[in-house]
Amino acid sequence: MRKLLALMFAMMMMSSTASAYGFFWYDMKAGLENWKKVVIFPLANSWEPGKFLIDWDETSQLYWENKLMMEQFEKKIKNMHTVRLSPDIREKGEILTDKYSALLVPFDSERERAAAVFERTGADMYLLPTFKLNKVQAGMSPRAEMKVERRSWQTDIVDGQTSRVYNERTRLEHHIIPSVPRYMTVVELEIDGYDAEANKVLTFTDARRAYDAEAKEVFADIVKYIRNDFADVKSGKRADKGKDGTISIGFKNLDMPAELSADEFAVKGIYFATKIEALDNLEEFRIITDGNDPTPPDYYVTGVVTHWQVDPVWETPFATVKPTLVNSETQTWMDAAGQQHTKQTLWYEDEIQDHLGIRAFAFKSGAFLQLVDARTGEILIADSYVSNNDKMMDAYRDGLRVFYKEVREYFKEQSKA
Repeated sequence: MRKLLALMFAMMMMSSTASAYGFFWYDMKAGLENWKKVVIFPLANSWEPGKFLIDWDETSQLYWENKLMMEQFEKKIKNMHTVRLSPDIREKGEILTDKYSALLVPFDSERERAAAVFERTGADMYLLPTFKLNKVQAGMSPRAEMKVERRSWQTDIVDGQTSRVYNERTRLEHHIIPSVPRYMTVVELEIDGYDAEANKVLTFTDARRAYDAEAKEVFADIVKYIRNDFADVKSGKRADKGKDGTISIGFKNLDMPAELSADEFAVKGIYFATKIEALDNLEEFRIITDGNDPTPPDYYVTGVVTHWQVDPVWETPFATVKPTLVNSETQTWMDAAGQQHTKQTLWYEDEIQDHLGIRAFAFKSGAFLQLVDARTGEILIADSYVSNNDKMMDAYRDGLRVFYKEVREYFKEQSKA
């Protein structure tokens, strides 16, 4: 079992698609689904305020990252015009940089930047993508010795059907996995979206840790998620939800651990997920997502975020075996009735595969959630939900889905009474 878990962690960490799913939020009252133009600023580093990362070399990683950020929005989101402030192909880029260069200087306030963006472009919104982390961590997978059982065997396949397996032999082999340097790419990207009056209308942050992966692969995986989230916004598929239904459900505060409540992205992302899962799982109800809606709900959701843990887990090197074809032989003959037959003889032997040491990350989320009658204060449902997942927000959403299923079942039973 340990080896199976370790192998799963190894597969997770060697892929750039297996780390924490990010926090996403947007102002559902702002009307983003109707906006037609968005400005994409060049990438920046949080530790270099006021400086945008621009590279004219079309073969550089930075140029490619700015280009990818732009293309994800420009080519894959419908009904929206995108203005790119990072260099495009050299001829077009020189024109764009000259036209919008005044937007790439430091501003004393976001309000001043917003006014300049609107004056120059007339855009409804602009996005500021910022690296919070962007580095490669060096480490070592230590030398390891172990006993590995290897097997060899032969198989006959006659006319496409396996007829027998024979000459099976096993041996216990002393195996050494040498010490090997390991490099883990760590990328954390934050995106802030502002409207023409400098109101923050969108936030997103996500992180990836991946062994033996190029930074641009890790970056691309993060950008894919923000594009998917933004495409959902632009589609308007949630803007029309929650308007029907005779029973209305709203939301009250969720208590959170101190480290979460101090994080703007976490707070907004958790509340957003709580409301979105209600919209997606309680379609027969009217979901009041606007906390300022004057209509009092019939019921409300509240509770406490009890677990939000990212635990690094060191997995030592280990070995597995993989059946490998080492030789084959084919014979054909005719039987008495003139029918041709074919026999393949295949020789197999287990090949040892090394799995280097890794630092994996286990994500655990938990919440104590309640459904409360807004008129009487009676607690109708109260339960704890703890989930493990290879993505933190997915772990939290797993619990929400179970809770909202219980809400549906509660009202289904009430309707029978």
